[in-house]
Amino acid sequence: MKKKEKMIIEAGMKLFASKGYNTTSVQEIADECHMSKGAFYLYFKSKEALLISILHYYYDKVFTRIHEVQTEGGTPKEAYRKQLTVYYDNILQQKDFIKMQLSDRALPMNEETQQLAKQIRLATVQLHIDNIKQVYGDVAIPYIADLCLTIEGMSHVYFELAILYDFQLEAEELAATMIHRIDDLMGGMMEREDLPLISVDQASDWFGPIYERSFDPLTESLLKELREQAEAHYEVKDEPDLFEALGILENELNKQKPRQVIVKGMLYQLKLYTPLQTHSESLLRILKEDHL
Repeated sequence: MKKKEKMIIEAGMKLFASKGYNTTSVQEIADECHMSKGAFYLYFKSKEALLISILHYYYDKVFTRIHEVQTEGGTPKEAYRKQLTVYYDNILQQKDFIKMQLSDRALPMNEETQQLAKQIRLATVQLHIDNIKQVYGDVAIPYIADLCLTIEGMSHVYFELAILYDFQLEAEELAATMIHRIDDLMGGMMEREDLPLISVDQASDWFGPIYERSFDPLTESLLKELREQAEAHYEVKDEPDLFEALGILENELNKQKPRQVIVKGMLYQLKLYTPLQTHSESLLRILKEDHL
């Protein structure tokens, strides 16, 4: 992401949170960034486009940090608690911005925002699923959809209190509470040998293949950065091989079982382009750690 683009996103986030989306003008955002209104439109075609970019930016930021804490060591339960803390802290830090969206009804309901909402929901559900499998093992599989949906329901109530009623909520405290509640739920369902209310297949119909898919938001973020760098430095008509390789890579990594030879071949091809070298090498390193 370009430096000025990031500056506009952060300025827009600040103004939307303090003044509201509908009452903030493009000129005010440009003034906050010490640039002309015309310069703003070089980066974003509209205020609506900026709002959507803000949502993408903070989604990438939080799930990249969640991926990082996965590798910080500790028991599976401690790793889960740390990831929940990061996720909850991000929401609480942006509660003014979220409150603005609720009051202004600012988010446009189009195909792009619906896809983003689905993406965030799936990543959040997958966060719970991956960690529940790590903490409890295969015995949790029949209950995994019920568990993650119940967790999300409980946490949403706490966030509603914090955002709408100014309830003082700490991310670490909420994360620890959720871990205890999951222990209680898991223990109770196993002891009674409950039948799940919602099956994994049903949840997959709504959210996508939640059990089979690997939770890897960092890979997704790096792919997005590769695409942005390619489009910033090159034109399709001038470098058709570059954009073909990028498209093949994106399609392959979206498959349930990406083929190693194709993924690595495309990344080595992209490394030949200097602006893409750093992100290509990072993605190769991550995929090697994941034994792709």
